[in-house]
This record gives sequence, C-alpha cells and structure tokens, in this order.
Amino acid sequence: MKSPALRLLTWTVAIAVSVYLLLAFAVVALLSKPQRTFDARQNPGQRGLAYQDIRFPARGGDAELAGWYIPHDSHRAALVMVHGKGGSRTNEQNGRNVEFLAALHQHGFALVALDLRGHGQSSDARFSFGIHESRDVLGAVDYLSSKGYSRRQIGLHGVSMGAASVLLAAAQDPEVPAVIADCGYSDFGRVLRREWYNRTHLPSLVMPGSRMIAKLWLGTDLLAVRPIDQVPKIKSQVLFTHAGLDGLIPPTDSQEMSAKLPGSTVWIQPGARHAAGFDADPEAYTRHITEFFDKTLHN
Repeated sequence: MKSPALRLLTWTVAIAVSVYLLLAFAVVALLSKPQRTFDARQNPGQRGLAYQDIRFPARGGDAELAGWYIPHDSHRAALVMVHGKGGSRTNEQNGRNVEFLAALHQHGFALVALDLRGHGQSSDARFSFGIHESRDVLGAVDYLSSKGYSRRQIGLHGVSMGAASVLLAAAQDPEVPAVIADCGYSDFGRVLRREWYNRTHLPSLVMPGSRMIAKLWLGTDLLAVRPIDQVPKIKSQVLFTHAGLDGLIPPTDSQEMSAKLPGSTVWIQPGARHAAGFDADPEAYTRHITEFFDKTLHN
C-alpha cells in the first residue's frame, strides 16, 4: 500500500502533468486558429473591374478555396495573390488590397486573389504556417491553367505567411516560373521562439509540450517550418522583398533565403512596415512587382 506521502506526490505529479498538457494544448489551439476577416464590400468592382467569385480545390483536394478571378483581355500573364496569417483577399496591404490588385490589372495582369484555407470564405482549417497552405497556392495555379494560361505565364506573389506558402509551393512545383516573397520568414520556429511570451504569456517551458501536441493533433511541427531549407529546391526566378521597418520578421530573413538561392534578388523597401509595402509607397511597390513579372513571365 502506498504511503500518504507517496500518494500525495503521485497526485501532485499527475495534476502538474495534466495542467502542463492543457496549457500546451490551449497554446496550439490559439496559435493555429485563423481569424476570419472578410469584408464583402471590399471587392474589385469598387475599382471598376469585372471579376468572378470562384471556388476551387487545393491541389490534392484537402481544402476548398474561395477567391476572385479577375480576367484580362491581353491574356499575356496571370498572378496568384496570397495574403498573410489572419488576412483574406479583402484586407491585405493595410486594407488596400483591392487598390493593389487594380494597379496590377491596369498593368496587364489577370489575377486570382484567394483566401487561404481557414481564412476568408475558404473551408475550415488550422494554420500550418505554409506547409498545407502551399497546396492552396498550387490549386490556384491549377485553376489558372484551366483558364488557358501556360505555366510560364503564371507568377506567385505572397506576403508574410503567404510568402512562405508561395516559396514552399515553388519548391514542390518546378514549373512555376516566377515568385515574389514579401516579408517572409526563413524559420518560423525562430519567430515563434522570439514571440512566444508576447503571444502566450507563458514560460518557454511550455513550448516543448505545444510542439508535441501540434505534431499529434495537426501533423505539423511548428518549430520545424523552415522555408529556408526548401529554397534551394526552387527552380523559379525569385524576388525577395521586405519592409525595411518590419518589426515582426526582420529583413535579414529574406536576405538569408536569397543567399541560399543563386540568381535571386532582394529589395528592402525603405519606410515600409510588415506586410504593408503597397500602403507605404504604392508607386514604388507596384513598379518593383510589375517589372519583375514583366521580365519573368512569357507567352
């Protein structure tokens, strides 16, 4: 028979482990849950653009995605536009995404602006910080292919988590010709470690438990989401852009990734904050994006 002291110790350990696992689970539930932000009033029709509300599957069929298809009469090139964590096609670029899309369309590009899984009007999902979202991007590529665009006519543009998503998509599909990754992280685990207390208000001691829960529940190791490891596999032309005043993901992340991909280029945008390059300077931002895609996408 166990002594009272041993029973007390056993119960104390069991309670402590239970509390630890509950905290770890709560952190994963919080960090992996997208916030739905969608404003139907913000649409391309505001800018006089003809567009279609569309639905299409992610590559592999594990999510149904919502988006806008904005055709262009020239049919010379098309872009897949990918928002960041917690965003949608209606509210990227500090709420000026529709204006940004209109500027790209005016330059001659057809566009698909999608809501990543779990965001906007797309099907429910948890964050995987680019791993599963990359298949959403490839689903949009497949949609544009169904509209008659060849692979060499389709470019990818992603911001923040969207940047990680387009990079991971390009690493999977060697036929993607051109990618712009804006304010992307090279190592999400590093971001999470840096932001851990601000986001969770818990000691880092809980992080290993959260990592284990994420692996078991979501099938994702949050500390191992490292686009920088996949960048060398990319066959596309890549432009890394980054806000010079980014307070969340430093510009060095883009510089690190560019160093792993010979032939890629980096533009650090002065005066811009995280995921708001167009808002900071619409003319300069649009010029850099359009010049890059003009050079890299071909009929």
